[in-house]
Amino acid sequence: MNSAQPLSLCADSDAAPATRRERRKQEVRGRITEAAISLFSERGCDGVTVEEICELADVARKTFYNYYPSKQHLTQELSEALLFGETANLIDLALEKYQHTADRLAYVFGLVESNLSNYGPLERSLIHQAILDIAADDGRAGVQLRRLNQEFERLLADGLARGDVSRAFSIEFLAEMVVGAMNAVILNWLHDPRYPVAPRIRDLCRYLCSTVVSVAP
Repeated sequence: MNSAQPLSLCADSDAAPATRRERRKQEVRGRITEAAISLFSERGCDGVTVEEICELADVARKTFYNYYPSKQHLTQELSEALLFGETANLIDLALEKYQHTADRLAYVFGLVESNLSNYGPLERSLIHQAILDIAADDGRAGVQLRRLNQEFERLLADGLARGDVSRAFSIEFLAEMVVGAMNAVILNWLHDPRYPVAPRIRDLCRYLCSTVVSVAP
């Protein structure tokens, strides 16, 4: 994923007037997120104001706040789509394409490596926001972290059922270790422009496979 995609609301199909209203909401919301993505790509999230987003999206400031209480909320929504939505997609693809857990982990981490190596200022800003949200002391942050853990629990639980994941530790613990290690690499990547993210991701994958994957059922 090389850029975050505009987010939209689902249309209500129960009645024609409501459907038109929802389509209008979706269109306006899309214009706001597209404008934000365009500006964030150029100058980063911190360098863009709500007024600039509204001007590019051709919406009133009041309209913006009908959808987002603040620019922070808009940034959080985009960061969640990039980090959490993308992770779920990668796990789905890995489960579909490969049978062995080692191959699945290699596939997921290979795409993470490719993405991190190619991400620009926008993606870095959004991932930074997502990591900050996870570290925040609130219920929403806990839900986000559980979502990440649960995605890897899905992958590992399927491997356990197939007999190629170690039974030495619980699936919940193993998933937490995978997510924690991945976040540690991402934090280093965010804060050090010279950080060798590609070899670190490859090393991390080999390390996790040696720890998590069982040679025999």
